[in-house]
Amino acid sequence: MLKTIDILLGLSVIMLLVSLVVTALTQFVVSVVNSSGRHLMHGLADLLQQIQPGLDRKIARDIAAAVLTHPMVRGAGSRYGSVIHREELATLLLQFAAGDSEALDVTAKQKLAEVLKANDIEDPAKVLQRVRDFLLQMELARPELAANARHSVALLEEASSRFLAKLNAWFDQTMDRVSERFTFTTRGVTFAMGLVVAIVLQLDTVTLVNRLAADPELRSALVSQAVELEKKGIGKQPASQSAPGAQATAQNPQDGQEKKPTAQEKAPAAVSLEAHAENLRKLAAAEIFSIPKNYDDWEARWSAEGQPLTMVGVLLTAILLSFGAPFWYNALKNLLRLRSVLASKDDTQRQERETLQTAAAGAAPAAGAVPASGAAQAAMAGVGERGDLTSVG
Repeated sequence: MLKTIDILLGLSVIMLLVSLVVTALTQFVVSVVNSSGRHLMHGLADLLQQIQPGLDRKIARDIAAAVLTHPMVRGAGSRYGSVIHREELATLLLQFAAGDSEALDVTAKQKLAEVLKANDIEDPAKVLQRVRDFLLQMELARPELAANARHSVALLEEASSRFLAKLNAWFDQTMDRVSERFTFTTRGVTFAMGLVVAIVLQLDTVTLVNRLAADPELRSALVSQAVELEKKGIGKQPASQSAPGAQATAQNPQDGQEKKPTAQEKAPAAVSLEAHAENLRKLAAAEIFSIPKNYDDWEARWSAEGQPLTMVGVLLTAILLSFGAPFWYNALKNLLRLRSVLASKDDTQRQERETLQTAAAGAAPAAGAVPASGAAQAAMAGVGERGDLTSVG
């Protein structure tokens, strides 16, 4: 049983360390294509069409793009922002319709003004000014309230309308759908990156399992490495990019005050590049994988004698890598606990066997003594009674 656990532990160590590489590649691709921002842009376009059925899709996308490219919303180094508050969205739509921004062209601005007018906002500029004035009053009267709480109250007081009612009613559901679509897309990218890494490094899960089963030294080395990884918490927290959507400010449920995250709530520091590189070097030294120097070297491994690689094993590796580093960290931690319990039981059973053997050895006859047969015992008894040897026989 311990051998099986050690094989699974070794596989978990390999998948955990390589999954971190896959995660880094996935983050890079998602960031380059601005996947989170694009999904959020389409989600806001859906929300606008929900507020005003019949709104042209292109106009809805143009308005959503203008919102997410606003300087106060756009993320650093990306075209579209990946986070928008509900109050921010309502205020920006009022601002665009009021003509306070040049982000929208004339056609889109007119359409947005028509949408607001059809939903009880006759004069966006006037409503926006009332909201700003109310915010100033709230800040003087209730400075302890969080900014988003004051903003929400100001909109409810001064911009109460069908527009705000529809936006508030559908905003959370829309953000949930956006996060769901973003997660599905990211999983696809993760699998693709896992397949690329598995093919380049030629990681064959079937070959790895067979090798772990036949090499006790390799199993022992990977188990030791697993203990180190578990202590350092490598892979404990997901390093993937957060899903797009709303990002609410943490508040005290009693008075609505802003609550700063504590040290325990903050994500742990990322593993240093040097530490991760050292862990990967250990795998390379054990010939778990090797980076090919050229195409001929890479191609030769597919038909290597003794350990030929298979596409089935490589595809299985890609599937396992797509589970992510947090999954493999939890698997590694649970397997270490199970191994500790099994090892403790084996030690207890070994001690019991040794105790029984010692007790049996103490009760056995002295070394070298030969038990006498029934006849011999009777003869000896006769000798003891008569006192001479001649009487025997």
